[in-house]
Amino acid sequence: MKKYFLPLVVILIWSANISAQVTLTQFATGFSIPVDIKNCGDNRLFVLEQRGTIQLVDTNGVKRARPFLDIRSIVLLSSEQGMLGLAFAPDYTTSRYFYLNYTARPNGETRISRFRTYASSPDSADPASEEILLRIYQPYSNHNGGHLAFGPDGYLYIGTGDGGSAGDPGNRAQNPDSLLGKMLRIEVSPSIPTYAIPPSNMFASSGGGRGEIWAMGMRNPWRWSFDQQKGDLWIGDVGQDTVEEVDYIPAGTPSNLNLGWKCWEGNRQNSASASCHPYSFYYPPVMTYRHPSGCSITGGYVYRGGKYNSLFGKYFYSDYCVSNMHYLVPNGTGGFADTNLGLLGAASIIAFGVDYRRELYCSTAGGSIYRFSSSDCTPVANILNATDTVSDCGTGSVQLNTFVNSTLTYTWSYGGNVVATDSASITANQQGDYILEVSNGACVNSDTINVKFVTPLNLTFNGLDSLYCIYNNNVSLLPNYLGGTFSGPGVSLATFSPSVAGIGSWQVVYTYTDPSGCTYAHSQDVRIDLCTGVSENKWVNTVSLFPNPSTGNFKLHLYSNADRKITVEIRNNLGQSVSSNLYVIGAGESVISCNENLAKGFYTVKLIEGNESVVQKLIIK
Repeated sequence: MKKYFLPLVVILIWSANISAQVTLTQFATGFSIPVDIKNCGDNRLFVLEQRGTIQLVDTNGVKRARPFLDIRSIVLLSSEQGMLGLAFAPDYTTSRYFYLNYTARPNGETRISRFRTYASSPDSADPASEEILLRIYQPYSNHNGGHLAFGPDGYLYIGTGDGGSAGDPGNRAQNPDSLLGKMLRIEVSPSIPTYAIPPSNMFASSGGGRGEIWAMGMRNPWRWSFDQQKGDLWIGDVGQDTVEEVDYIPAGTPSNLNLGWKCWEGNRQNSASASCHPYSFYYPPVMTYRHPSGCSITGGYVYRGGKYNSLFGKYFYSDYCVSNMHYLVPNGTGGFADTNLGLLGAASIIAFGVDYRRELYCSTAGGSIYRFSSSDCTPVANILNATDTVSDCGTGSVQLNTFVNSTLTYTWSYGGNVVATDSASITANQQGDYILEVSNGACVNSDTINVKFVTPLNLTFNGLDSLYCIYNNNVSLLPNYLGGTFSGPGVSLATFSPSVAGIGSWQVVYTYTDPSGCTYAHSQDVRIDLCTGVSENKWVNTVSLFPNPSTGNFKLHLYSNADRKITVEIRNNLGQSVSSNLYVIGAGESVISCNENLAKGFYTVKLIEGNESVVQKLIIK
């Protein structure tokens, strides 16, 4: 979008156009190894202490006298063990639920647990409310990962280390049957016992590994975060002896990622094992640095606060050993450029966090919390919908939004006229340019977006019938707008295969995004049958037997144009009758369930009514 920086008075012209200097200001002190900083949507900061306590901090940096939660009696604490991650449920305001990742006494297993705040005391959580959702055995005391966060999809993400020691001796990060060295993703809710597996997880449907796995191949992901505007995932993964890395996973990336450890440490080959692949096989980091420039990366956040336009959109991270502050920004060629800001006064940085206004903080092993600031006077003006142009997609209006920040003043204009003030969102019901001006009382910043009205597309595709036999040939699908994507069982590119889809009722979907960014979808239903039987309107027109092969428990699916009494006779490969049963079916679609105790081998299943009959082959495995 088009940005303009407007000083309110002449004396600010020079200061609004110089490069802003990032500074860290001490915000709060007196903590015991603060390994995480979170907010629950209000003006409190929650500081997670490794020993097993959560402290509350107000907007002035004052720590409350009593902790929000104290579970030191069940937390096993060592150099890398302890309480390591905190995430508030998206509906915390009403549900009062939050989630913790900690290593538990006596054996140091990782626990993912749900707790609840007292209804009568929002500044206190009930330690007895714990519900243990997941336990992960830890073979060593180090590399526990520990960070928790809810993603834009509403699922809970859990970063785990490889289990510890050096060099991942158990090869756990590359083992799909281990939860270690992974990014896990689960669905959590008090209505779900423990948790559920999201269907799009890496092994949710294939059965090739643990269903909880979303990505694999990490050594020790120490602090990671989702971009609060774009939904992208940023991970700081601690290296072994040579390379530290930052991984960037754009929102919408499929859940089939392997980040490479222990085969690769960043962009350096770490193992030449026969099970390892070339570097191009793995999902690569977007930034690496070598020791002694640092020795233990601390992943951070993309700044999405409203105070400092010069910081907006930059991904900040640091290193526990060196503590120089860095940021990454796109370099214009598909990669990222790294800027080293040097030491900003904070030593041994171990975590980052944001408050409810998305302003950025970091914490140190020495027990201090620092707040990011800048000499830049200019606030952030950022219309969230698009880059330059947004379409109504045929609806006749567009909702325009910006981040809410109560310290800023918003003014929306259209055609030279003010259409809204002090509002973070408006409804645009006319075409043309809309301008958002944001003021902090000293400087003004503006952002412009063009709203375009379009005629909605009538999306469809040809080539698919409603019923196929499982042995029918593949079908070519032809959409009326090319460039989209077909999806569904048995679909590959623009081809539908009945044999791959298998017996059942399915849906084929075509999704298309037009040049203006509008996404449309069209679906068609299809059924696959075995299709053996006699012709239409003569006795039964379709008979399917499934599953086949079976263990003796199978179903006969048939269609009839009238009520019938049908005998189902099963014979072995010698022609001997082993079962005969009479069934009464009605007109239309019927399902006959059979549960026979049959020996392994080949059989025939014959349906008989008077002089009419049809035979199916059956394999008992």
